[in-house]
Amino acid sequence: MKKIILSIILFSLVTNVFSQSRVNRSKLSFSNSSEKLSSSTGWSYNETLGEWIDYENVINKDKVYKTKYKSLRGEYMMSRIKQNFIDIKTKSLSINEEKYFVVMVRKWNGRYKYPSIYEDWYSWEEVQGFIFTENEYSKILNFTGEIKLETNNYVELGSSYEKYDETVFLDLIQNELKSDNKYSSKYTFPVLKTTSDELEVIRFYVPQVFTKSKFNSYNFEKEYLETSPENFDKIIIR
Repeated sequence: MKKIILSIILFSLVTNVFSQSRVNRSKLSFSNSSEKLSSSTGWSYNETLGEWIDYENVINKDKVYKTKYKSLRGEYMMSRIKQNFIDIKTKSLSINEEKYFVVMVRKWNGRYKYPSIYEDWYSWEEVQGFIFTENEYSKILNFTGEIKLETNNYVELGSSYEKYDETVFLDLIQNELKSDNKYSSKYTFPVLKTTSDELEVIRFYVPQVFTKSKFNSYNFEKEYLETSPENFDKIIIR
């Protein structure tokens, strides 16, 4: 009799283990979206020439793309510089009852196929997502002078063989927000409201990790992307 009871207990335990349901993780979805900012003027002061150099949607002080290499402007030139964008927009979402705002930058990136000999440059579109808390994002709603939005949460999607997919992008965001392994340096989104020729303008940089190095810092006195307040307001969710 004891053997029968023991067999029944063992059978029940095994059945319970193998009958546990498999539950997929809930998917995220964006709750709101801004319009797109798709035009600005990138200004950079060329100290050698003593001139301000301007290009659309990219900060570049090299004047050769206006003279000798006009045909290389656009994708090729922009993919070689961090401070470029095709368009920028903001989307919002909630996870675990916390609201986040994702500043999404669609931009050009590139590299050499043979980096050791600097040959065969190729480029691609990628989307970078900078994930700000609701409190941090609120800085951009109403400000004067200069502000900096900062975050440790960042995702990107897109390469020469992989296109942007919103479902995958949202999965990356969910993984990033759940992860305990955060990048120690902060991604910074600098924005300045000022006047130029008696008109109010917005100057800004595409978010990135800035350092004190002169090759990886920002300086509104020397270079910036510039647009009107009305145009910049397109990316703000209020």
